[in-house]
Amino acid sequence: MPVVSPIARDLAIDGWGLAMVGVVGVVAAAIMTGGSPGLAIIPFMIVAVVFGLAQVVVSGGWLRNAVAGAAPPPTGLVAEADSATLRRCGLPALIALVLVVLALFAWVQFAALLAGLAFAAGLTDLRSRGWIARLEHERDVVILRQVTRVPFATVRTSLWAEPRGGSAGT
Repeated sequence: MPVVSPIARDLAIDGWGLAMVGVVGVVAAAIMTGGSPGLAIIPFMIVAVVFGLAQVVVSGGWLRNAVAGAAPPPTGLVAEADSATLRRCGLPALIALVLVVLALFAWVQFAALLAGLAFAAGLTDLRSRGWIARLEHERDVVILRQVTRVPFATVRTSLWAEPRGGSAGT
């Protein structure tokens, strides 16, 4: 039986976590540049814009098509526990935070680049979450995604549109 989770919730957890890592990372990098915050802010902004646009183009199309074409769910879907969803969807932010902190002590500008990547990924997830939530509201459904070992919310996996209040949607 496939284990599922509402994709809008996954994207919200993943998105807010990564965006916050990005903000905290660039602030820390700007402080650690020794009076030259532009050495952190400029690389952060460049990477955030370029990676954000690339991610919208690359993953946005797949996700839009998959959500629009989500079929009714098969029987036997099992809803993932809220605590498991939080751990799974929070893992990318934790990994990003560890990498940014390590980079702060090795090379501050690299920490700013990593923070920019995290920030762009987070905002992209939040953007996707917004239009999926609107679509769910318009259709009165919950878009469910099959949970995989890969913790990222936009990993390509099966999606289903379950009527709101169904057995697997929460």
